[in-house]
Amino acid sequence: MNIRSWCVAACTVALTSAVGATTAFAQTVTVQPGQSLWTIARAHGMPVQLVASANPQYNPLNLPVGATVTLPSLKDVAVQPGDSLFLIGRQYGVSLAEMLAANPNVDPLNLQVGSSVRVPLASSSTKSSTVSAHVAASTPENSNNLYWLERVIHAEAGGESLQAQIAVADVILHRMAAGGYGSTVQQVVFQVSDGHYQFESVANGSIYGQPDAQNVQAALDALNGDDVVPGALVFYNPAQTPSGSWVWQQPVVAHIGHLVFAK
Repeated sequence: MNIRSWCVAACTVALTSAVGATTAFAQTVTVQPGQSLWTIARAHGMPVQLVASANPQYNPLNLPVGATVTLPSLKDVAVQPGDSLFLIGRQYGVSLAEMLAANPNVDPLNLQVGSSVRVPLASSSTKSSTVSAHVAASTPENSNNLYWLERVIHAEAGGESLQAQIAVADVILHRMAAGGYGSTVQQVVFQVSDGHYQFESVANGSIYGQPDAQNVQAALDALNGDDVVPGALVFYNPAQTPSGSWVWQQPVVAHIGHLVFAK
């Protein structure tokens, strides 16, 4: 489901009021050696793309030591009948993209009445409307890597957990680092060996699908150093892999969801 579809669905719902439960006020963090937006966001229980959107002046892939990172203030809002992320966000001047970033585990088309959603009150109208735009401000290469990483995650592990999706991204990045597969995410994903694409999603066209908020978060987490399957160069679904495939002989690093990650 893409953002346009979310907007169409959300705009069909009448505007209603939402009741705020609690508010977490904005604070700042001074970057220490070894920290990244991902580690800072995880330490404070925030989605990394939300912290990235609150700090568009920084390259999330190269956070300078000593920099001051702003953690957005969050307001917990109780969902009322007829509410949607779009409508709740509009009441606070927050874009749908920012609401999606603040609530990565919430189904935007099926909000549960009485549940709580987070509203990032420190949002700015000058920010880009998508997470990709913040990374694109660094270099075209980083933007292109994020673009294809989001899409291969969506195509190869769209129904898996966030952890499994990060692991898929890690495999792509490991191949980039290993050499022989390609020096960019796009080259790795579209590599042809013995006349065959290395990823089924390229062959069947699903690589061109639209990633969702969790796919974006997984890509950013991996790019920011979250390596959950160290050394893994392949992944496969045992239920869909022929018994004679060479991947069965590779040393297994981890089983996550329906996927096996191996060296």
